[in-house]
Amino acid sequence: MPTLYILNGPEIGRSAEVQEGVSFLGRSRHNDIRITDGTVSRKHLKILIKEGKLYITDLESQNRTYYKGKYLVPGEEVEIEENAPIAIGMTVICLGEGCRDKIAPYLDTVTLIKGVETDGEAFKDRRKRTWQKRGDLINRVSLTLKEDLPLTQMLQEVLGHIFHHLKRIDRGAFVLVDTGGLEPRTVISRWNSSGEENLVRYSEEVVRDALKTEKPVVFSKSYVEDRTGVADTLKLLKIESVMCLPLIGGAGAVGAMYLDSLKRPDGFRRDDLLDLLDIAQRIAVAVESERFAADMSEVARSLGSLK
Repeated sequence: MPTLYILNGPEIGRSAEVQEGVSFLGRSRHNDIRITDGTVSRKHLKILIKEGKLYITDLESQNRTYYKGKYLVPGEEVEIEENAPIAIGMTVICLGEGCRDKIAPYLDTVTLIKGVETDGEAFKDRRKRTWQKRGDLINRVSLTLKEDLPLTQMLQEVLGHIFHHLKRIDRGAFVLVDTGGLEPRTVISRWNSSGEENLVRYSEEVVRDALKTEKPVVFSKSYVEDRTGVADTLKLLKIESVMCLPLIGGAGAVGAMYLDSLKRPDGFRRDDLLDLLDIAQRIAVAVESERFAADMSEVARSLGSLK
């Protein structure tokens, strides 16, 4: 039977055996595999092992399940590969013995990667502080999205929360497009500190790549996922590291969240990707909701003019 490993999250390093047949995973005690991460739903995921193959189904979880560059469609059974990371909330899991080798790269502490003992209180305190900061970022963003704010102001404030949490970032932008389109419809951008505002606000090539593939584009010396020669473009623009996540709505991409650093090649880490994936999904829902409300208002005005 394959073993499930937790690569990242509050219970990083933990493992659990997965039995043949159906197993349920979630935060509730009534699951076969319980994960205490608060961003994991009470019943988050179904795992099926049948004839040596692995299948997972997202059980309409609140923060969804992310696998191979895309969120799973709730209720849809998907065959997965062994040793491939799966993000559920802010926890990353993996099925297969090869996952054991992936645990160390997901830790953001040099001491563990070097093989130094990490069972001490100092290490535990450091990990606790890291998760508290990440939880604070998600909470701040969630509260902002609940406020009755114009979309532009709301996205500006979200960028402010991200800058407060990730001080390595210099610039950020939300590039909104018509659903499934590539041409910018609205751009909300912001600098982390006072800078040369007349400079280009984002790399158009990076944003277009994220929108076309509906997958994150990440370029950093510590985390490299270079596609279609993006690295050459970034060198010309003097961008040291960049992360761009598509905002995926129910009918396709409604935009992209773009962040970069002009000075630091280590601008992004693996933990950042998990946090920002969560935020990107929440923003996509907010954008779709705002557009739906605007469409309904237009319909109401049209009907009123017929009276």
